Amino acid sequence: MRKYDKFLTIGLFILEAFYFLLIKQLPPKAARYPYFVLSLMVFLTLLLAINTFLIKPKNAEEDKGEDQFKGNLYGQFFLIMALSAVYVILIDIIGFFVTTAIYLFVTMVTLKSSIKWSIVVSILFPVFLYLIFVSFLKVPVPRGFLL
Repeated sequence: MRKYDKFLTIGLFILEAFYFLLIKQLPPKAARYPYFVLSLMVFLTLLLAINTFLIKPKNAEEDKGEDQFKGNLYGQFFLIMALSAVYVILIDIIGFFVTTAIYLFVTMVTLKSSIKWSIVVSILFPVFLYLIFVSFLKVPVPRGFLL
């Protein structure tokens, strides 16, 4: 993972520099929150950079850990991308909350999470979203024929 972390760190710093240039174009009051988010991003990227470039792995086993994810990654990636596309299409047809529950369950099972945990998350997370966005914030969400 060390090689991947190096590329990720450099890429994040480039993205944050671009984000900074975009924020500078905003009026001062409107730029407060984006500056706050940017500062959090830079802080976390600095922590990643310190961990990646300055702290050496304790043993060779940590570098061998890179190989534990080899194999099915491409298949899983394209399956998750296809599931995400189907999710976006079905939101308007079935409804946001039902589609989200189905998407979470199928995605978690695809990524080899336990069935019990997948069921709990796929039920509780849409309920949490409903309470926050519909009940509390009164944000309209796409409603389909189920909900």
